Amino acid sequence: MPMEELSLDYTDIQKTVEELLPDNLPVTFEELVTQLTIGNTEGLSGILKGVGEWLLSSVTFPIENGIHLLAILLLAALLTNVSKAFAKNNVSHIGYLCVYLILTVYAAVGFQASLAIVREGINGLCNFIKILIPTYCVSVAFVTGSLTAAGYYRGTVFFIGVLEFAVKYLFLPMSQAYLLVAFASCMQKKPIFERVLELIQTAFSWLQKTMLGIVVATGAVQGLLLPAIDKVKRNAIIKTAGTIPGIGGLLEGAWETVLAAGSVLKNAVGIAAVILIFLLCSIPLLKVGLQCLMYRVLAAVAEPVTEEMLEKFLVHVGIANKLLLQVLFLALLLFLLLLVVMTRIGG
Repeated sequence: MPMEELSLDYTDIQKTVEELLPDNLPVTFEELVTQLTIGNTEGLSGILKGVGEWLLSSVTFPIENGIHLLAILLLAALLTNVSKAFAKNNVSHIGYLCVYLILTVYAAVGFQASLAIVREGINGLCNFIKILIPTYCVSVAFVTGSLTAAGYYRGTVFFIGVLEFAVKYLFLPMSQAYLLVAFASCMQKKPIFERVLELIQTAFSWLQKTMLGIVVATGAVQGLLLPAIDKVKRNAIIKTAGTIPGIGGLLEGAWETVLAAGSVLKNAVGIAAVILIFLLCSIPLLKVGLQCLMYRVLAAVAEPVTEEMLEKFLVHVGIANKLLLQVLFLALLLFLLLLVVMTRIGG
């Protein structure tokens, strides 16, 4: 069977991709699947090269925000040196609070921007998976069986619901709580809520590992049990067809060929989905990651010249942004694991 003749309906998937990604993205889902199906590595390399150039042109370092924060830190250093002449009164502390309040405003604005990026990225990723799974499960059902396809469909819908709940009511509120506690902890010239901040980080890490473990365990159980049941049913049908006098051998060979061609299509759709998932998450990951890097750099610059608590505050703001980055990376990893398992089953 020519691989070019194999196809599924990708209309809804492409429409969702066009809504989630910029108009200048030089790739379509059907084109990716076609190149993967026919094994055209040169065409695929050209597509990925164009995607890489598009990605580099779409993300920039937050220079403007960094310059503003750097100017505030230089002002803080100046006030720190000037206030030494007033060490016996409240001028030093008032100057510190003024600079600190300005810094918190910029940090809060940047954090809210990162929060919006992560929320939008995860919502877009979940919407893409919701549209992808029905189409992908058709190819899974054709190659492995309806029981496997139905099991993974229900499991994926369940995990999407759990992820959306955890992001909305656990992970994002915990990252916001971390930043608020950091604001309060660094307001004085001596940290007062360091253990609370450590507790939030620990709880955040445990929740991530728990969700990841549940997905891995569930996927492993489904990958071992459901395909085996469908394989028994499929082999029974093939062997029964093979016993028909005269044409049994022909039917059995034709069925094996059709299954092999369907397996190629299933794997191509899975790999194309993985590529697009990376694209959907790449820009949010880079934007939030650069935000984290900016605060780390600023903290390193501030350490020798400003108040110690201002440097600690910048570190904590970087950690709060890193928590958002971890949420997005967790969503990416969970869906990649699900797709990889579904792509591997049935060959």
